[in-house]
Amino acid sequence: MSGHEAGAVLGRQIERARREHKLSTSILAMLAGLSEQQVQAIEEGSDRGFVNEAHRIDCARRIALALGLPRDHFMQGDEQATETTVRGPAGGVPREAWQHLPLASLDLLASLPACELPPPAEQRRQGSPMLVALVLCLVLSGLMLALATLH
Repeated sequence: MSGHEAGAVLGRQIERARREHKLSTSILAMLAGLSEQQVQAIEEGSDRGFVNEAHRIDCARRIALALGLPRDHFMQGDEQATETTVRGPAGGVPREAWQHLPLASLDLLASLPACELPPPAEQRRQGSPMLVALVLCLVLSGLMLALATLH
C-alpha cells in the first residue's frame, strides 16, 4: 500500500498513545528518529516540518513502530487502529517481540525522572570552585616561599 492509499494520519490517536506511554514529545521523537517539531505537527494535524504528505505518513509509521504497534496503526484506513487501545496486545506487537525496536521497554522511559536543564549562562557562577581553590593554593604557596627565603 502506497502512502496515498493509506489515508490520513490520526494525529490525536498518536498524542493519546504517547500520553498513555507517559512519553514526552521529545522522547517519542528520539525513539522514532524524528524532530520534536515533527511529532508535535503530526499530533496537531499540521503539515509543517514535512516535505510532502508521503513524508508525513512515513513519520507516522515510524512513531507506530517506535511504540510497538503495527506500522499503519495511526492511518485513517486502518479500522483496527480506531478500535484498539494502544496498550492492548490485539493490535500491537507483543512486548516479547520488541527486541528489534530502539528500546526494549517503553515503561523504562516512563519511570525515568525528568532531567533539569542547566541554568542560563547569565545565572551561572563565573569560575569553577576548583579553579579558584587552585589559584588560592598557588598564591599561598608563593607567599610561604617568599617568607622562607627572607629568613
